[in-house]
Amino acid sequence: MALKNITGQVAEGSNFFGRTKELKRALELLDDGNSLILAAPRRVGKTSFARKIKDTVIEKGWNGFYIDLQKPTTEFDFMKQFLKEIKGENWFEKHVLGAVDEVTVKDVALKFNAQKQDFYRKIEEALPYDEDTLIIFDELTVFLDDVLRKKDDSQNEFKDVLHFLNWLRGLRIASGSKIRWIFCSSISIESFAHKHSLSKTINDITPFKIGELKDDEPLLLVKALADSKKMSFSDELIHYMLEKLNWNLPYFIQILFREIVNLLEDEQPLLPKTIDEAYQNLLAIDINFNTWTERLSYYDDEKRFARIILNKLSKSKKAVKKDNLFDLVYIELNDHEKADEIFLPLLKQLETDGYIVSDKDKYTFRSSLLKDYWYNNFGK
Repeated sequence: MALKNITGQVAEGSNFFGRTKELKRALELLDDGNSLILAAPRRVGKTSFARKIKDTVIEKGWNGFYIDLQKPTTEFDFMKQFLKEIKGENWFEKHVLGAVDEVTVKDVALKFNAQKQDFYRKIEEALPYDEDTLIIFDELTVFLDDVLRKKDDSQNEFKDVLHFLNWLRGLRIASGSKIRWIFCSSISIESFAHKHSLSKTINDITPFKIGELKDDEPLLLVKALADSKKMSFSDELIHYMLEKLNWNLPYFIQILFREIVNLLEDEQPLLPKTIDEAYQNLLAIDINFNTWTERLSYYDDEKRFARIILNKLSKSKKAVKKDNLFDLVYIELNDHEKADEIFLPLLKQLETDGYIVSDKDKYTFRSSLLKDYWYNNFGK
């Protein structure tokens, strides 16, 4: 079946491409009883990868569940979605809603805090501990951040998140359990935990890195896309295209390929200048990059310093020394101690989230495409 050039959506079935080595290693770790954090920036394909793993273990006879935590914004919403996924709609209605006096979901939600432990216990009792099972939580950090932001009492909001993460940890380390877990999010789970001093709640999970396509996979992906359009795309031109991108994520490859196709008329030959024009056209389409700017809102008070650093890097033709970037933060604050406190964690988060990359204490944008977009929109 021909590969479809579907961008911005989960790649499933025959549209999932490559990552053979990563899949093999991830499955080995799960077989050994490990739970995983998929450590990768946005647009790398974490969700597609996680769902591919789920499909694979289901074929082996496991139970497999996928829970998208972008949808729930409260603990009650989470429990409702989790139990419906694990046990089904009818079970939730009978065993959860039927266990309280109220008759509407709204009423149940109002009394949730008073009966929270009962709800948590119902989830614990519903889980298939004695069966090989994979449970995937996607966008965990987005959900936790929503819980924090929706509360009025800062102490209670932190206690809720701490309790939630400790509860999840208890499920993972339950003696004799055959349940494995995968956690992924477009915002770094590890950075979130470190920022809020919650790292101990996830220290039992194995980080699993997913990066750009490696070896011959980027070339083979372009070939497969070209074959699906019955295009002639030489290896030389593919390498030219990939060198422009510099960071060979499937998403970046696919959106550039889409723009190349848009430029070609019937039987028109593909030339380097066609790729150049498609690249420039791509930079003008904000929707391809909006998540990179929007996610900076999760940096809270450090957002403005992140923008200052990214603006500087977008203007520089060469990698910038760490000390020079520190000076930018210091100039804004005029407080050396405060700049020290902010700077290194901020650099680490920007690197973890895929904005920048370091080499010998010098930093530049991880993606040439993102750098050029940033310069055009914020750096000039």
